[in-house]
Amino acid sequence: MTSLLDSRQRLRRQLRQARRHLSADEQQTAAQQIVERIIPYLSDIKHIALYLTNDGEISPHLLCEYLWLQGLHTYLPVVKDKHLVFASYTPDTIWQENRFGIKEPITTLYKEGNELDLVVLPLVGFDEQGGRLGMGGGFYDRTFADKNSAEAPLLIGLAHDCQQVKSLPIENWDVPLQAIITPSQTILV
Repeated sequence: MTSLLDSRQRLRRQLRQARRHLSADEQQTAAQQIVERIIPYLSDIKHIALYLTNDGEISPHLLCEYLWLQGLHTYLPVVKDKHLVFASYTPDTIWQENRFGIKEPITTLYKEGNELDLVVLPLVGFDEQGGRLGMGGGFYDRTFADKNSAEAPLLIGLAHDCQQVKSLPIENWDVPLQAIITPSQTILV
């Protein structure tokens, strides 16, 4: 068990470093390309959770602007105990930093994960089988632990191409994604 945890931590460090080395131009181009790739998944979608970029993650900021123009409701994750709830995100959102130094909307009105149509997740690493390696806190996994893959919300991971590995060490608590979108590919699971 310890060697699997060590392996996952080593992999996290390597992949986080790879994405941090992307230039600002590469980051911006990647953000534009994912918008084009995710649009086909937006039919019949009204409530979408995104995330704020942290530590070199691919940014959904252009996607968010597109969603706002389409009149869709956007949400951001908020850490609540050991899982996530989702707060409304608008251009006039007021912020606070959580215990991890990540900005969260200040509100008392939340949606639970199962009330959303689509959740766009950040990830540290992924493989062709749809495996997702997160930051290690398990918040998304706990939030969607009871989710059946056929029911809402649709879970889509966003990543830079440099975050792909041949095979991830997957744990039994890892929640599978329905798709992973990078600037160059869409992997359907």
